[in-house]
Amino acid sequence: MTASVQVVSKETPEVIEFNQLKSRTREEALKELVSEFGIVYVTALTRQGCSGCETQKPLFKTLAEKVGRENPEKVLFRSFHVNYLDGDKHESWNSKRIFGHAAYPTYMIHVKSHVGPLEIYRSIYPPMEELEKQIKESFELADFYKTEAKVPGINA
Repeated sequence: MTASVQVVSKETPEVIEFNQLKSRTREEALKELVSEFGIVYVTALTRQGCSGCETQKPLFKTLAEKVGRENPEKVLFRSFHVNYLDGDKHESWNSKRIFGHAAYPTYMIHVKSHVGPLEIYRSIYPPMEELEKQIKESFELADFYKTEAKVPGINA
């Protein structure tokens, strides 16, 4: 059983196997996924067989294309899709262990700071308008931490 990560963009989406994260801690996974200053990281956590996930999938893709086009090089969208074959809950448990979420679909927004990845927003099944609002409000914070990282004495 595998799960994948899809980076949504105007180009061909990149697919990364979710099982690369299974043996990691939450801190290790987030440090790798939220790696650059000045970027707003938007993550969707979805699961096979989740009707809400299927409903929101095209909406999330449309939002990613719109916001990505308006803010190139400032935002990165990812979709972690957890397989749920024959009721086998192991991948879902691993996703919940790493990301600490309660249900699907869950959306998170992170930015990198000098103390590491910071979660700015988290919601289960939000309206895409709310997610877009939260993304746009996070750009200023991402820029702040990028500028702060350049200040001598602040560890990046």
